[in-house]
Amino acid sequence: MAVSEKAINFLQGSLERGRPIPGQSLTNSPDQSYRWEQPPEFTNPREAMLHVFEALSAPETVENVLLSIMNGVSVIDIASITLYSGFLEGKWNPDLMVLLMEPTMYMIMALSEKAEIPYQLEAGDDVSPQVMSGSKQIETLDERINQLDQLKKQSLERVSPMSVPEDIREMIEEVKIQPSLLERVQSKPQQSLLNKEA
Repeated sequence: MAVSEKAINFLQGSLERGRPIPGQSLTNSPDQSYRWEQPPEFTNPREAMLHVFEALSAPETVENVLLSIMNGVSVIDIASITLYSGFLEGKWNPDLMVLLMEPTMYMIMALSEKAEIPYQLEAGDDVSPQVMSGSKQIETLDERINQLDQLKKQSLERVSPMSVPEDIREMIEEVKIQPSLLERVQSKPQQSLLNKEA
């Protein structure tokens, strides 16, 4: 079988960019397999959900998640990162990862609501529409914005609290959120030493 010049150029380009050679993963030693190539740690969605909740409700994790939400990171992005890193660690397979997406998003939204921090479901939700000239263009733009708002409302309605078991919802309510170190502290006015009576 002759190798074409196009195939050689593709292989050379892949190596220069640092990409793996096609089929390279099939030549790895079976003794040194990746964690996701082994049986997952969790196969039961409920047990995996409890693991995700415990990971998200750790004090330093809650602080980092809320800080990320305050900085404009969307709920979908945080849930995706959390679940994908669990997949890379061999905690669950891709199918269970997809099943965990909605409950994880709900947990993150519940934590941010409890901390009274506004959140974005998806990146770019707060972008306002650009002003366009011409009455016809404005009408068309308004129609499209209304259609997008309806789609957003429909997608928000799909995220159901019922996707998370009752005991986990109760655990979310019990999570204590530490006040921020930057939060203003109410202090009592001090009396002057000159005003004290002897």
